[in-house]
Amino acid sequence: MGRPVERGDEVSGTVARVLPNALYEVVLPGGRTLLAHLSDALRVNVPRVVPGDEVRVRLSPFDRSRGRIVSHVRAARS
Repeated sequence: MGRPVERGDEVSGTVARVLPNALYEVVLPGGRTLLAHLSDALRVNVPRVVPGDEVRVRLSPFDRSRGRIVSHVRAARS
């Protein structure tokens, strides 16, 4: 068990997979994975989130394995 999650804790991670129903599997630097969905602001303004993109995730205060993607940085494409 870790420390309790405070309201508004944010972590950086990388999108590993795009799942059905607008869910994303995000891998954190420590290797932990979590499920995240897009915030309403990103849903309107960001055209697409794909595997490899860097994201900031605000963790749920109730479940540390879920969160909301609040910012997005597109990965370099070759």
